Amino acid sequence: MATNNPQSTLEKEADALQNSRPIRENSPRINQLSDGTTDLLTPGQQRERILTLFVIALISLLTGIDYAIILPTAWNYVRQFIYHHYAGFTIGILLSVFALSGAIAGIIFGYLDDIGVSLKRLILVGITCLIIGNIFYFIGINIYVVILSRLIAGIGMGLVPPLLAEISRRSTPETRTQLFAKILGCRQIGLFLGPCFTVLLKQFDFKLFGLPVTVQNAPGLLMAILWFIVILLTMCFFYDAPIRAHDAQSLSNIIRNNSCCQACQQCGKLCKNPVILVLLITSFIAYFNQTALETALTPFTNQQFNWGEIEISFLFAVAGVEIVIVYIGLHYISKKVHDQTILAFAYVILTFACLIGVVILPFSKVGSTKFLPIFLLFVALDIFALPLIAVTTTTLYTREVNKEQQGIGQGIQRSVVNIATIIGPLYAGALLKTMWIMLVIMFGIILIATVLVLCTYRSFRSRTNDELETLIPSVDEN
Repeated sequence: MATNNPQSTLEKEADALQNSRPIRENSPRINQLSDGTTDLLTPGQQRERILTLFVIALISLLTGIDYAIILPTAWNYVRQFIYHHYAGFTIGILLSVFALSGAIAGIIFGYLDDIGVSLKRLILVGITCLIIGNIFYFIGINIYVVILSRLIAGIGMGLVPPLLAEISRRSTPETRTQLFAKILGCRQIGLFLGPCFTVLLKQFDFKLFGLPVTVQNAPGLLMAILWFIVILLTMCFFYDAPIRAHDAQSLSNIIRNNSCCQACQQCGKLCKNPVILVLLITSFIAYFNQTALETALTPFTNQQFNWGEIEISFLFAVAGVEIVIVYIGLHYISKKVHDQTILAFAYVILTFACLIGVVILPFSKVGSTKFLPIFLLFVALDIFALPLIAVTTTTLYTREVNKEQQGIGQGIQRSVVNIATIIGPLYAGALLKTMWIMLVIMFGIILIATVLVLCTYRSFRSRTNDELETLIPSVDEN
């Protein structure tokens, strides 16, 4: 554990770090400082810091709302265009193209952030894609337009890796888990609020510019409006850090001086680290499990328990509350418990949850609610473990990656996550008729992930605070 340094020592460390590390052109610097250094900021800098973090939290919130209002209504939306027999596979494609475009865009956005492109510009580009994608989703002339809409919206999710990378650069190893828990927790609040919007949208039944507005396509219209508000707030309240005049370069020079080959070389070097590989594998398996469950949840509960959109939205709302509680608890627990311990515990819980599904599902009969409490326990344990895995894998991953490579590093991890969210829905959609086989395979791969975490437990880098890892914004050099 790090000790509290005197004020004079903190000032010297900040000055030394500021002089030794040049700031990238238009580099966004979130002033997320450790507890003892926030008073080194001027009132204006503190205001910019708070507003910037507010915008990031709001973006995280809306990514959760976007996901939570699209998923419960997508099943019936797809069935308007596709025969019921093919609807399960089609909804898997719908979710997968969103993740695929996000995976590719995440690496590109992360690398652009590392080489000096303004994060504010990247955010504006990403949100614009989200607005366009949601407008297309609302129009929904045919199934191809609906799929294209999610493909375009997925590009906007490429802004997530540079946001996470910048947060990791502006935090110390000891405070990083708490900060990630707060930001990622905002997304879970969005997952809670999304179903509330679904209940409201269920009342919609009118026409706008000749287009019908129903509960199936209204989420696209609503999200386009919300993202438009966020893009205005970003332009007004998101602050890139000041730069030194001799470090300034044009965007064209930055791109000219950095090639795709360099990006590929950096990716290769990062993936040679065994601990990083384990973290990427465990991230993949966790999100594969999550998206497969989410894809199967709506059709399974509809067939097994005769649930409609309201019931499934309520389930997502309760899940959102549970996840928020887990994030709040994680904020305090991570101060006393090592992240690798939390990760191992979460995977043990996830393994036990899947074991429940494997054992109980063969005895469940269609239309019977006898095993409904056990099914809800399975879902609750699965949801309990996921936030723990999401935060701890991210924080452990940031410790293994150099600060200068955090953007592309986060791009790689988020791409692996997105690939998992591509394969997960396709896998679940193809096995909707054989749920037990799907759960058995999921149980097997989660067990493998648990073994990997336990085997590499002592190899994870521990929390160290050898240097001041926060950056005090530089003053103009005249």
